[in-house]
Amino acid sequence: MPSTVAIVQARMGSRRLPGKSLADLGGIPVIEWVLRRLRTAASVDEIVLATSTLEEDDELAQVVASHGTSVVRGHPTDVLDRFVAAVDSVASADTVVRVTGDCP
Repeated sequence: MPSTVAIVQARMGSRRLPGKSLADLGGIPVIEWVLRRLRTAASVDEIVLATSTLEEDDELAQVVASHGTSVVRGHPTDVLDRFVAAVDSVASADTVVRVTGDCP
């Protein structure tokens, strides 16, 4: 059966708004809004967070993992490397959807 995986790319090190992935939005972190919406998508079978190995992303990874979402951590500055690592972490996916973690 075909499967669709959503790879959410997020990190805490924004220049314009540091910490935006965990910023409070109506009492809920921005990343949680994104994950909630993805969970309602009938065509998404699995969600994976792709973030960096930097210490500043530790809390983000912990929050996402505590909500039952897989987390893949990769190169601090190479977004494509993180994305590929996240795709590789999924057993089989017919379709991969890239989602930015800061657009709830």
